[in-house]
Amino acid sequence: MLNTLHEESRKVGLEINLTKTNIMTNHTERPIYMENSSLIYVNAYIYLGKQISFNQQNNELEVERRVNITWKKFWSLKEILKSDMTIRMKAKVMNTCLLPSLTYACQTWKFTRTVKNKITSCQRSMERSILKIKKIQKISHTDIRQKTKVIDALSHSQKLKWRWAGHVARLSDNRWTRKTTQWTGPLGQRRRGRPNAHWADDIIKVARTQWLRAAENREYWSSLEEAFTFQGEGSC
Repeated sequence: MLNTLHEESRKVGLEINLTKTNIMTNHTERPIYMENSSLIYVNAYIYLGKQISFNQQNNELEVERRVNITWKKFWSLKEILKSDMTIRMKAKVMNTCLLPSLTYACQTWKFTRTVKNKITSCQRSMERSILKIKKIQKISHTDIRQKTKVIDALSHSQKLKWRWAGHVARLSDNRWTRKTTQWTGPLGQRRRGRPNAHWADDIIKVARTQWLRAAENREYWSSLEEAFTFQGEGSC
């Protein structure tokens, strides 16, 4: 089937790059060839800037990856962020350059306690750094935020997810976006132990199990947004 896809792609002027084509599976690995070349199996892959993996910790690993990328971005801007420029200028750089980097693709995240802590810890560490404050000084996060006035990364990312969830719920056509959101998982018995976190778990806590129907009312859905972000802040 893969070779057929390759042949049909060539007919319309497209070429599959074999060096960038990898395979992931959650089952037995079997050799797959394209033009007599064996394709490589990988445990994770970066697609459209987001890490894809069958690993049960993929959600936390992706957020950790975003944190590392954001710190690299932070130090690439150290001439501004570590300088004697005004806090207002530094905050503007954090909001326009670092916040999008940290919250990229946050609409797909499961906001577990671990994820919330990673986001909050990253931003607070950066705020202390631009203010040249050491953690041992034990200055409260509230006082630091009053000085920086940066956009809260956790609340911002949760707002983006909430709005995306509402958008998906209001899709009227039969898109894969809606189908995968409604999918309840494979049939059969699940493994023993605590169930894995699901993408919609935090949404259901606020909007209940019929959230897809509730989101069809834009005004009502918007009224729940504050409760959703407040829930996130309170559980960190």
